[in-house]
Amino acid sequence: MSKIPYVERPHGFTGVGLTGECAYLWALFLLNEADMADDHVAYDTYKTMVDQLKPKEGKPTPAAVYFADLEDAIARYV
Repeated sequence: MSKIPYVERPHGFTGVGLTGECAYLWALFLLNEADMADDHVAYDTYKTMVDQLKPKEGKPTPAAVYFADLEDAIARYV
């Protein structure tokens, strides 16, 4: 198990949604956790999120994102 990422909510959001960078870090963390647990379904879920949130040249980091699966997983860790 690696270090649990921080939780950062976008300005003006109340309780749901994460900043793009925070969501990316959580998706990476959960991807690694699923890989170590050999949970193929969770791995595929978080791999899709990582691919969507991964910083790319010419593509800005989203200011706010919401993934229900990500919010549920974060609730189990914090």
